Amino acid sequence: MHGGIAGRIGKTWLLVTRILRLLLAGARPDSILAVTFTRKAAAEMQQRVTERLYALMCADKAALDNMLEQCGIQPDTNTCTRARQLYEENLFNPYTLRATTFHAFCQELLQRFPLEAGIAPGFELSEATGLLEQQARDALVNESSHHDHPINQALDRLTAGCDGLASTQTALRSFLSHRSDWWSYIQGQSDPLSHATRQLEQLLVIDSRQEPPGRFPDEGQRTRLRTFAELLARNTSASNTAHARLLAGALEADLSPATFLDTITPAFLTGTGKPRSRKSGPTLSKRLGDQDAQTFITLHEQICTELLDIKDQIARFRTLTTSVAWITAGMQLLAHYQRIKQEQRLLDFSDLEWKACELLNQSSHASWIQYKLDTRIDHLLVDEFQDTNPTQWRLLLPLLQELAAGNDDRARSVFLVGDKKQSIYSFRRANPALLGEASDWLHDNLQANSYPLDASRRSAQAIVDCVNQVFGTEPLRQQLDGFNEHTTHLPDMYGRVELLPLMTSEAAVITDETEIALRNPLHAQRVIHEDQRHANEANMIAARIQTLIQSNTAVTKDEITRALNYGDIIILLRQRTHVRAYEQALRALQIPYLSDSKGALLDNLEVHDLECLLNTLISPYDNLALAQVLRSPVFGLSSEQLIPLATADTGTWYERLAGLAAAQQTPFVEIHTQLEHWRTLTGQIPVHDLLDRIFHEAEVFQRYEAAFPEALKPRVHASLTRFIELALEVDNGRYPSLPRFLDQLNRLRQSENDQPDENTPEETDSQRVRLMTIHGAKGLEAPVIFLADTAATQRSRTAHNALVDWPRDRDRPLHFLLAGNKLNQDSVTGRLLDTQAQNDRREEANLLYVAITRARQYLFISGNQKESAAEDSWYGLIQQALTDWKLTDEGNPFHETGSIDKPGTTEKPAATVITPDPRLSEQHPVEKKQRLIAPSRAQHAPVISKGDDDGRERGTAIHQMLEQLTTGAAPYPDSLPTTVANALQREASDPQCQAWWQEALHTVRDPRLSFLFDQALYQQAFIEVPIQYLDGDHLVYGIIDRLIINNGMVYVIDYKTHHWADEGSLPRLCDSYREQMRLYANGVAKLWPGKTIKPFLLFTACGELVAMDAPVPT
Repeated sequence: MHGGIAGRIGKTWLLVTRILRLLLAGARPDSILAVTFTRKAAAEMQQRVTERLYALMCADKAALDNMLEQCGIQPDTNTCTRARQLYEENLFNPYTLRATTFHAFCQELLQRFPLEAGIAPGFELSEATGLLEQQARDALVNESSHHDHPINQALDRLTAGCDGLASTQTALRSFLSHRSDWWSYIQGQSDPLSHATRQLEQLLVIDSRQEPPGRFPDEGQRTRLRTFAELLARNTSASNTAHARLLAGALEADLSPATFLDTITPAFLTGTGKPRSRKSGPTLSKRLGDQDAQTFITLHEQICTELLDIKDQIARFRTLTTSVAWITAGMQLLAHYQRIKQEQRLLDFSDLEWKACELLNQSSHASWIQYKLDTRIDHLLVDEFQDTNPTQWRLLLPLLQELAAGNDDRARSVFLVGDKKQSIYSFRRANPALLGEASDWLHDNLQANSYPLDASRRSAQAIVDCVNQVFGTEPLRQQLDGFNEHTTHLPDMYGRVELLPLMTSEAAVITDETEIALRNPLHAQRVIHEDQRHANEANMIAARIQTLIQSNTAVTKDEITRALNYGDIIILLRQRTHVRAYEQALRALQIPYLSDSKGALLDNLEVHDLECLLNTLISPYDNLALAQVLRSPVFGLSSEQLIPLATADTGTWYERLAGLAAAQQTPFVEIHTQLEHWRTLTGQIPVHDLLDRIFHEAEVFQRYEAAFPEALKPRVHASLTRFIELALEVDNGRYPSLPRFLDQLNRLRQSENDQPDENTPEETDSQRVRLMTIHGAKGLEAPVIFLADTAATQRSRTAHNALVDWPRDRDRPLHFLLAGNKLNQDSVTGRLLDTQAQNDRREEANLLYVAITRARQYLFISGNQKESAAEDSWYGLIQQALTDWKLTDEGNPFHETGSIDKPGTTEKPAATVITPDPRLSEQHPVEKKQRLIAPSRAQHAPVISKGDDDGRERGTAIHQMLEQLTTGAAPYPDSLPTTVANALQREASDPQCQAWWQEALHTVRDPRLSFLFDQALYQQAFIEVPIQYLDGDHLVYGIIDRLIINNGMVYVIDYKTHHWADEGSLPRLCDSYREQMRLYANGVAKLWPGKTIKPFLLFTACGELVAMDAPVPT
């Protein structure tokens, strides 16, 4: 087992190397289970294994020996032969290596054993739970509408204890987010609320049945207070005299204990709750005498102690009652939440972990399931173990216990990789102490060893020196758990760390005139002095990025030196609060960037355009949506081109558009044709497929990239890609209609937690700066890192949140309660919060460590503050640790190591300048690579002709009747009219249905057409024959109504049901379909190349069969 691994030492390389060693030792790929925390990391692990195996196969003898030695394997003939075979074995092995996430492992386990786990088979995973949580809160509110309902009473007490509705909602959200802790806390308890209440009473040392202050004051306390009041009156001063009167009045009045306590408290305690300062001295002795002065001081200290103890009892009682009310309401909220998911056959991530944990630990089938898993898993590898939460550890423990109790004849192993210094996910319940617990367990049960690694494989010496100086000195050395001095494998690579100047706010200059002058709001706008600190810092960073790019800064990777590009730069922020200021600065200098703005996708203009387009397809009367679509890059109309639509007298804009298209006015003909085409597809194909067609046919990506400036093109492309992905992600893409999809988008927009994010910037984006949070950048690296906004300090956010104490060696939490605000905090909660604050400070140090170690060569640290950086801010701590560094000409501390290439030795790659085709900004016909044959003309008409509803229904009915009459599908032909009428939602006696039926019968029974319908006169007959083939570079597809094979002839029949067809109109009608029949005939000829193909149009209204391989008779 490996533990205590420093940042950027190549943990993925280490895990992959371990897997290679197992494969070389003969382990079956499917006996290896590698578990990590993200899908990306799991996929990367799989990819790295494949790449390393391929490299082993292709390497020459010397290179292969070197690779094996890097893996710690002594190369010999058998090992080399085995290494070259692994790639092929891995590709063709049906049971491959399993690299997965914790949640994917749990999901697979529950899918295999759903009944044993007590869940519905075929469940689905809900990754976004905000809407479900809102539904649960609504259900809770509805349930509490009755005044005497227990939930209503609990919510009243909770709201009073939380001092408001907003804090109450925060508390309930916190209960839901800690539901796994709650389930563990009450596991095995028949009455969870009573159990929780008893545990709280024991923790707080308070009885829920006796509300303090009880019988205060008793006789002894009254005597002490009376004596103290007399002495206080003799110790003359304005405040003492007032306090003496206050005490005397309270002792004489008949007050309740609580009122009495509130009345006398100001005489002993300050407004902050601290004892007033009353000390012995010559003045006090002179006024009271030595003995009374000593009595005065003793009584003051004694009474202050009693008051503080009583107030703490009151605070503990308030914590108890508020926590009980919180648990009562939280349990019911959780019950609603679980019920809603169960009704929809959904599980969330917490359900996956908890159900899998129960399945392996508590179910009656636990031993059998452990045995089944143990037979499949010989080697367990876990990455990023410091991010494991208690539920996940309890999930792994049965697997480890089975492994430890297994047969010695089987080669078994456990390999854990983790680093406490990189634990930054406490909001996901991660507990870095579990790494130590796992290490101790493996050492005691499997004789495992721990190997700390502190040598970086990717960072320059300057970065490592910065890490050692910042975290090797107090106070961060004490906060960073298990820090040892780091080294690097790249001491000669150039590196630089620079502390940029702190941006401070500029005080607004206010003259005497501006102070007293009145502003006329009709003539002068209000002057608002905005804080420009973040904007100034962002502008400084953007300017430095531009300088680095323009100065041809050298970066090195894999011993190759090249010029820096935008994709080599990451700007790291602790929070997204001020991310817009940094985006604006990058845009101002035309620097391309990608930002992982959380929940910002639906706010982007290009996404709103697509929503308006989809709304237009289902609500053509929405004039505003249509106007936005027409002005968007999809159609690119100017304001002047919209004037004819805006100035028309009647109808909606869509009706006006149809009228202009009918009048053959450009570009409205093509726009209307395109919209009608998409409207037709709306009810025929899924939303994702519809968007895919729109993106292709309208060239959405190209048009938007042509319409936006260079700096915004990457973001726009990412947003458009993310939107079309959303059609598949939301409810797995299974929407019965487009309106349902749009409704879900509106719901997501209203949800705080479920709003979809923009595409996360990937490491492979080579020409754009990445703007990310430190949490989002975990696992990434870059040649240049800008660590921004480091002067900000974190505020405590413990008020009205769950306070869970779960020691690493326990199977459940010790305490589960609600933390109040600081003013109402009791001593017990205070001690627990002090421990949590210590853990929070440690995680803050971990976060800074992760941020610094993302840098490979260049690290720039910046910040902003109103005056100067606080000493406990990151900027202040780094500034203190780097006092011995050199200064730049501007006075910035910096440190550099290694040798930098001369400017002339580094070739800057030629920038690829792409000038968008100006035609992309204009509306033009889209060449369609697919040609749909029928029901309209194949070449000269739109893809789908709208036609009239009556004609469409007539055609459908006659086609169905002919199909069933000619196939013998109906055992009773007389029932066919009724069957078809029912399908069309008409009465069988309907005159039109009867007329259509007679027309179909006349067609089939016509003696002239017997060679098409009489089975005795042909060899084979096919109906509804799909045909698809390539005609040049176009994909042709369609459906042939009837196809007859008789000896060397193939008859291709297409029914035409135009009710007005007659001898006079046949030439014009046939000309319309000549290209269609040619395409049919060409396709059929590819199927029967040795036969003569005869295409025919059969007009049912007049009973005429027209051969399309000869001139139409006139």
